[in-house]
Amino acid sequence: MRLHYPPGGPLLGFTEDANALIDKKKFDDLETLWMSSMERDPSDVDAFLRTARALRKAEQRTQSDTLLGLLGDTLLEKKLWPQRLQVLKELARLSKHPATLRPQIEEALRGAVGNRKSFKRVFDFSGFSDPTSNPVEKAERIELALQYDEGETYFMSGRGAGIVTELNPDLGMARLDFEKEKRIAVPLGAAAKYLTPLPEGHILREKFRDQEKLRAEAKAKPADFVAKLLQSFKRPMTMPEIRDAVIGIVDETKWSSWWTAARKNPQVVTSGSGAKATYSWSPSAAGAESTVRRDFDKADTKTKLDLAKKHSARSKELADYFSSTLAAEAARVSPRDPGLSWQILAVLESLPGEFTPSIEPTSLLTGAMASRTVAAVTDKTLRERALHSVRENHPDWPKVYSEVFFLDEEPRILSLIISTLEKEGQNELRDRLIDETLRYPRRHPRAFYWFVKRLNDDDKLTSEKANYTLLFQMLDAVSSDEFSAVRARLKDMFDRGGLAVRIVMSTDNEEQARKLVETLDRYGAVEEYRREIVKQAAIMKYPTLREPQQEPVYATSEMLTKKREELDHLKRVEIPANSKALQTAREMGDLRENFEYKAARARAEYLSARVGEVSSELQRVQVLDPSQVDTTSVRVGTKVELANGDEKRLVTILGPWESAPEHGIYSNQSDVAKALLGHITGDIVSFMGNDYLIESIRRWTD
Repeated sequence: MRLHYPPGGPLLGFTEDANALIDKKKFDDLETLWMSSMERDPSDVDAFLRTARALRKAEQRTQSDTLLGLLGDTLLEKKLWPQRLQVLKELARLSKHPATLRPQIEEALRGAVGNRKSFKRVFDFSGFSDPTSNPVEKAERIELALQYDEGETYFMSGRGAGIVTELNPDLGMARLDFEKEKRIAVPLGAAAKYLTPLPEGHILREKFRDQEKLRAEAKAKPADFVAKLLQSFKRPMTMPEIRDAVIGIVDETKWSSWWTAARKNPQVVTSGSGAKATYSWSPSAAGAESTVRRDFDKADTKTKLDLAKKHSARSKELADYFSSTLAAEAARVSPRDPGLSWQILAVLESLPGEFTPSIEPTSLLTGAMASRTVAAVTDKTLRERALHSVRENHPDWPKVYSEVFFLDEEPRILSLIISTLEKEGQNELRDRLIDETLRYPRRHPRAFYWFVKRLNDDDKLTSEKANYTLLFQMLDAVSSDEFSAVRARLKDMFDRGGLAVRIVMSTDNEEQARKLVETLDRYGAVEEYRREIVKQAAIMKYPTLREPQQEPVYATSEMLTKKREELDHLKRVEIPANSKALQTAREMGDLRENFEYKAARARAEYLSARVGEVSSELQRVQVLDPSQVDTTSVRVGTKVELANGDEKRLVTILGPWESAPEHGIYSNQSDVAKALLGHITGDIVSFMGNDYLIESIRRWTD
């Protein structure tokens, strides 16, 4: 069997024919095919190697090695060194003794890359001649290093085109000069990840031959230049990549105007949107339009909208196609996604294409679900238009506005809602929205942030709601997951001149200021320096806060008796007993290695500290009298009944000595107590991640 292929060119169909012969086990015919193809063109080494591997897989290793050997000899005769090196490496990988091929591999290696500037240095450093080494591994390391030889050019994101000025195999790195930075070190092991080679013919190589000429070309014809750039890279590029590529070619101060002109090339196709948008080259304007239309047809609805906005100006035919298709899409999605349907129709009003609408846009914003429709409009400018349409056409627009207020997350939209309500005299509804926001900040994190930002931006700070309650809510918000998206901006409000400091300085409430100073350190989510700023503001307003104020220790008469008994027991029993043990241990000698002495000593320190602590607390004790406890609000000595739906719980607030959270008894110094103290029946309180209604307050003994 002898197959004939046209002379010259790659081995078209060789791999397929070879695989067919291997499948049929016609190995003699395969050898004939191999020899014929090799005589015609031995340079397509990849095709031969694939066939050789298929032969080995068919358990014809001897034939595979023989044919590869013949291919290697032919390549040697023709002095096709890179291809011969490739074949020799394959043979060595399969050999049990790859070192026997070292001389042939070295010869091919020198023929392939021996003319590189750094060849000798890289070759000597590699230890290729070491008889115990694997010549394939050594050869590949040499080839890898020489890819980054002096004079080679590369593109690097963020830096643009650069040229290798030094290859240092000893350190395993290359140094490159870029337009703005020189001698940038890149490890050889990571070079393939960060550096894109610029082969001969690439437009950016001209930067290192005649930079001024390249600058003039880019300046004179931006659209043509970006076309050449995209053709040189042979792949779609993002705008940041293109901007990096023209560093040193296009004046940075004129980038925006240059890019506006460059992307108008009718053969440049834009895909995607935003920062992820890519730009590619099409051989003709008609081809570009065809590509855009193909991308449009297979895109989702939102992408279709983006493509229509970007490409409707290409031709009237394309614009009409976009508009008619999108109008039909608006009708199709309106039952399940009226927001998207309205957005499509709103965009079509601004596009040049002709279409016949099958639904009236206003009808989508006048129903019972109008608020959901508005909130589903993803473009905030169009959401504003939707709200204006609701105001003009919906019979109960205030209700829609109030619902959108808690559905939307864009501060500009929330401001629009409030300003419209104020303008239309809907002040009662406005106040209800703000009261709801401040009552349940975690339910409405975006609305809460909008409100505090509004206060923060108010130079006069005249709102009565700018008080300590709000300040503590802000501290709680910074620590809550619900506010993670705006946490950093909330923290800014604790800087000098921020809302937190202004509340402290403008509000007369020394008791709350003291509470703030005493509890501020518990809010670890706020940086220490910011906590200190707020503390200093409070102390500046109330200098007496500098004086330490000891809080009384509340206790029942029964617990007071127990504490006195504990102090007496410590002094009369435990301390004397430990002193005796300490003396006995001391008498054992060698105090450095005396475990008993160290333990007794530590016990003595503990007992001493404990006596001091209990004595101090007894000096500050305030005994609770059930008959004197005021139950009009939550105080120390009260029992509070809480409800969250069907869930009920009792919380008793006593002093720190009686604290037993497992039984629902909390110290007045605990977070739970601090969340409840001062509240009255009917209040909503938040702690432990839940909201509770206070149903009743009574004495702890009841």
